[in-house]
Amino acid sequence: MSDKQNKKIKYQLDSSAAFYPYFAGKKSQSMFCICATMKQDVDKELMRVAVNDAAARFPLYKTRLKKGFWAYYLEENDAPIKVFDIDGRVLVPIDARVTNGYRFRLSVGGRRVLLEMFHALTDANGAIKFLSAILRRYAELKGVQFDGDCVVSRFDERVPDGELEDSFKKHYKHIPFSALNLKGMAGSAPHRTQGTLLNGAYELAGATCAAADVVKNAKAMGVSVTGYLTGAAAYAIAKSASVKRPIVIMVPVNLRKIFPSVTASNFVTFVRIIVRKEECKTFEDCVRICSAQLVEKAKKEEMEAFVSTTVRAQKSMIFRCVPLFLKWLLIRLGRLCMKSRQTLIFSNVGNIELPDGLDVEGLSLYINVSKNNVQNLGAITYGGVCRLVFTSAIKERALPEAMFDALNGQGIETAKTDV
Repeated sequence: MSDKQNKKIKYQLDSSAAFYPYFAGKKSQSMFCICATMKQDVDKELMRVAVNDAAARFPLYKTRLKKGFWAYYLEENDAPIKVFDIDGRVLVPIDARVTNGYRFRLSVGGRRVLLEMFHALTDANGAIKFLSAILRRYAELKGVQFDGDCVVSRFDERVPDGELEDSFKKHYKHIPFSALNLKGMAGSAPHRTQGTLLNGAYELAGATCAAADVVKNAKAMGVSVTGYLTGAAAYAIAKSASVKRPIVIMVPVNLRKIFPSVTASNFVTFVRIIVRKEECKTFEDCVRICSAQLVEKAKKEEMEAFVSTTVRAQKSMIFRCVPLFLKWLLIRLGRLCMKSRQTLIFSNVGNIELPDGLDVEGLSLYINVSKNNVQNLGAITYGGVCRLVFTSAIKERALPEAMFDALNGQGIETAKTDV
């Protein structure tokens, strides 16, 4: 084989992902996890075959993270993908030496399948699409027949160009710095949840409820489901802690719903929802305040400003002209001066529909936490059930309990669930 034939394909990180490798270490990485609970126990060996077959359709994920002279990049990876046993821990930093270089980790145990991903590869929307393909191939290997071609034959086709694009750059619109609210994007010091740090592992606290009940209550107040649940989270924070500073909830916005995109890379941004305790006397107060801010701050023109800021950062002198080793040093030094920007991250990926025959009973989303941002909340609706899962770096469970109690008080019956 010629050198040209042996040459690995390289991919640039998308405009938001470019920052993640600088903050990744052995003890902390920006990660998230999609968990599928199946109706039957999972066959580990069959899942190993399935993920290796399905990964061919996702070249951005079938890669290694590499260091160039100027920047990090992704390089094609031909090594086999391993499947691990669930060991009771979640969101443990990915060791590329253990995963054959891959920056995702697939684990199985009993009826559960966990797909944990480093955020430099994609966001939750891309991960769900990847997991869906893996589970479809797994079902095919078990003999389930679907309409149309099987996964392997479909994945032999050329990957659509749109899945490989950096949608931030595609939808970039130049906006002068003078017109950007950079101070508002950074925000001031928020309330931070306090507690007893866990030693070396995160814990989960989850509950399920009928999605129809959440939708009904949200419609009655004239707000979205995300706005309703954000308000519920703010109310729970105010009720479960001594709050003196503003409660700040960071809510990811899927930009694919605002700009036309099918990218498999990251294409989300965050809006900062800010609530002061004196404004949050009732559940309804919190919902209305949070929903109004979410509507205002997630407008297309506001999202265009975020996209512009993200791309402009990549075009700055430090990224264009400074070698990687020096960038790494400067960014890490800057990180030492940064404080937590939020009280809580709440990510609601919405209602997910999967092909019939995948044998999936439920889906959950786990959001990474840290010693400074100790509790985060993920939500997914699947099969008429909304699953809410808090990831926690502290022992105390006051916030999850307050959240579930608040929903119960609004007529939304929650049931604690194993996650």
